[in-house]
Amino acid sequence: MRPPRIAKYPPPEVVRSPRIEALRAGDDGDVEAFWAQVAASGTPLVEPRDGEPDHRTVTFVWRGSEATREVVLLANKLTDPSVWEASTLEHLDGTDVWHRSFRLRADWRATYQLAPDDGSGNDDEITGPPSRWGAAAARAVSDPYNSKTFGSRYGDAPHSVVELDAAPPQPYVAPRPGIARGTVTRHRFASDILDNERDVWIYEPTRAATDVVVLLDGEDWATRLPAATILDNLIAEGAIPPTIAVMPSTVDNATRWRELACSEAFVAFVADELLPWAARDIAPQRTTLAGRSLGGLTALFAALHAPGRFGRVLSQSASLWWPSETDFDAGAGAIVEAYARAEGDVVQNTRFHLEVGLQEWALLARHRHLRDVLALHGAPLSYSEYHGGHDAICWQGGLADGLIALMSG
Repeated sequence: MRPPRIAKYPPPEVVRSPRIEALRAGDDGDVEAFWAQVAASGTPLVEPRDGEPDHRTVTFVWRGSEATREVVLLANKLTDPSVWEASTLEHLDGTDVWHRSFRLRADWRATYQLAPDDGSGNDDEITGPPSRWGAAAARAVSDPYNSKTFGSRYGDAPHSVVELDAAPPQPYVAPRPGIARGTVTRHRFASDILDNERDVWIYEPTRAATDVVVLLDGEDWATRLPAATILDNLIAEGAIPPTIAVMPSTVDNATRWRELACSEAFVAFVADELLPWAARDIAPQRTTLAGRSLGGLTALFAALHAPGRFGRVLSQSASLWWPSETDFDAGAGAIVEAYARAEGDVVQNTRFHLEVGLQEWALLARHRHLRDVLALHGAPLSYSEYHGGHDAICWQGGLADGLIALMSG
């Protein structure tokens, strides 16, 4: 089972860059001078738009060679195999400059990679945009002119980061000097319910904890993403109470797909095995279940399947397409429909925080529908839309926002 392949809508808005057009016309010096300026200023190139103070022209560039045949831009939820032409850079004739420009809102944040094709692979044998996209992803690299990178979850090349000037701040993701720092310990936990075992990371604050958050996809939060730093900063500031974080690994990708696709057994594992072991003395109403993508789906499912056990749900870009890969446009989706049928008191006893990216065209409408369903039930609810995609660079800031929204007051 995989997310449905539906065409990106609306497609990215491709525009012309004044800087590239000046280079094309010979009004911006020679190509060597252009690359020297790029090296000094970094990429992507960001230019204002006349009469549009809330938008920017954002240009991605690649310095090619005589062998370069194509350069694919893999920008999270901006480009896609369904808009192949917009997802490939244009060659500026007579130069080594490859470029593509987009009109984007000034609050955009995303990760991206570039995939040049110099003819050394076998892409000519691959037909169809999805297959070509997979081939491009396999050879993708970070942008050599962008010094800001973000680690890859699966150990491949790091991703480059673009944050436009109006992107919302993420004030809790960087370590702060002089504050108390909690401890993170790694454990091996065997589940009788699931008949498997996994790593679990436990974050413990320096003061006695009154709250607990379970962070699904725990190996990511404990390594690549700064969960401990975020919690240190939030607790030190008094934005949330002292909180334990329980971060269970997903074991492997196949197990993740099986356990985080609305599995009753996985919910029982968290509720009846993991939480009693890690945070026995913390009440259900002070327990948050947090997940993104399939983890967000599971958090929403758990609140219905084990009512009263999770007083708070933090769902980021939940996979509300589940379970349909092909019949995506039919109906509201299984979880949304389940909440529409739920008894009001079941929903009202849980606090929810939902967030989704405006670039997530396959998820945005369903998140808005779920928001409205929860509001009709009278559920305690906060809801956020950010200008980005299905992207951990956005989720790390959203975790802090969601915990504040759920735990304050």
